[in-house]
Amino acid sequence: MNNKFISSGLFLLILLIAIPSVSAQQRKTMQTRGPLFITSASFYQGISRLPYNIVSGEEGQIKNYKKTNNISVICVSQFMGFQLSPYFALGMGVGFEYWTVKNAFVPIYADLRFNMTKGKIAPHAYLNLGYANRWLIDAKPYKISTGNSNEYVIHGAASGIMGELGLGVKASVGYSSSIVISISAKVQESAFRYYDSNTPLSQSMKPLLVNTNSNGMYLFLGIKTGFIF
Repeated sequence: MNNKFISSGLFLLILLIAIPSVSAQQRKTMQTRGPLFITSASFYQGISRLPYNIVSGEEGQIKNYKKTNNISVICVSQFMGFQLSPYFALGMGVGFEYWTVKNAFVPIYADLRFNMTKGKIAPHAYLNLGYANRWLIDAKPYKISTGNSNEYVIHGAASGIMGELGLGVKASVGYSSSIVISISAKVQESAFRYYDSNTPLSQSMKPLLVNTNSNGMYLFLGIKTGFIF
């Protein structure tokens, strides 16, 4: 009886040791196909200059100006797609972007992703293209110049197409989990509103009025960190 009990105990002990070992060996190879989800956080800084025109004088002379895009953007996004091979993934993404000029956008886009090698640490690139809906937070114009200037605008005044290109490194931390860090370039079609008139306004009235749209592309450069699962 004791021998049977000891034999059974040894058999169970061998199973407890063998099963995790086999499972670990099976998971040495990273997942190369299947559903893929990426939760990301990003920070961007504006790097472009936005053109606009002001009509002045009795003859309606048009003067051309450029306004610096120094807007900072904080973004969170979610990718949902499919890993088609060790090198390629395809899916859709949705995000929420807060612009520090009291505005926000909700982009929805198609997202292509590329791993350049099969290694656990691999160069990684992505490209997405879609449309960003403007989510109004504060419609009040704000002052963009220092000194005694009365220049007020609303940045990001319209929805528009968007695109993003990123290049970085993907590091696997498990069978189906990875971390990816990328340097990203982003473009957003939108507009800024400003006041265009020959009639001077008082300091108290100028912040309340914007009457002209200037359409253009906002360009940003930033860093994006994502967790893949």
